[in-house]
Amino acid sequence: MSFREKSAWITVVTVLACFGVYFGAIVTGQVSGRGFQTLHLLLLCVVGLIVLRMALNLMVTLTTPKDGRVPRDEREILIQWRSHTLGYYVLVVLALGLFVPVHLGHTALDLANFALMDVVIATLVVAVAQIAMFRRGA
Repeated sequence: MSFREKSAWITVVTVLACFGVYFGAIVTGQVSGRGFQTLHLLLLCVVGLIVLRMALNLMVTLTTPKDGRVPRDEREILIQWRSHTLGYYVLVVLALGLFVPVHLGHTALDLANFALMDVVIATLVVAVAQIAMFRRGA
């Protein structure tokens, strides 16, 4: 497994873990969804995401030191380009879908959470697409 594929796996695992906690707490009602409780949980999850990604990427870099410093070849550039294009299309469709909760009467904080969920989903789509393309050899 290449360094960049491992990095994509790290993205999937850390984003699911950190934002799973955040959105799980909102959906189950452990956080009211209003006020500073939600903001503090969001900040804690973002800091946790940063720390986890840094630690795991450092661990992967130390275990495969030469692979991480090699310039991207044409295949890896194409994989990055295709996966980011796919993620962009997903993000655009989800962002356009934000008109639905607006018309259903959700608050501005709810819309911000929906927008954050859209970004999280697009990030996961990019990482999963990269993993699939690395596995397929595209």
